[in-house]
Amino acid sequence: MNPRTLVYALAGLWAALIVTSVTLSLGAAADGDGLTRGLNRIASFLTWQGAALVVAAASAAVTRLAAERGVERIKLAGYLPLAASVFIVGALVVMIAFRVLVQPAFA
Repeated sequence: MNPRTLVYALAGLWAALIVTSVTLSLGAAADGDGLTRGLNRIASFLTWQGAALVVAAASAAVTRLAAERGVERIKLAGYLPLAASVFIVGALVVMIAFRVLVQPAFA
């Protein structure tokens, strides 16, 4: 298979996983009381984001190999999913840490 086609296919799969994570987490009901209320939404979101992160890492690895072989204009499609996935998961972890560690001190 052509490396360019493989990178674009992985980028498309990554995009589908991102859309799936958002639609399924927004469509889930917020079950539970107190601390556990809405935890199923976060768990669903992080599960699909984890799958997207794995696909993005594979896409970056294929992009690196393709760039070493001389395939041009492929780096954006190969590395952007990894950067976006790391940012999304990292931002969610920071928001949760802020909510748990800092915000209760002001309540």
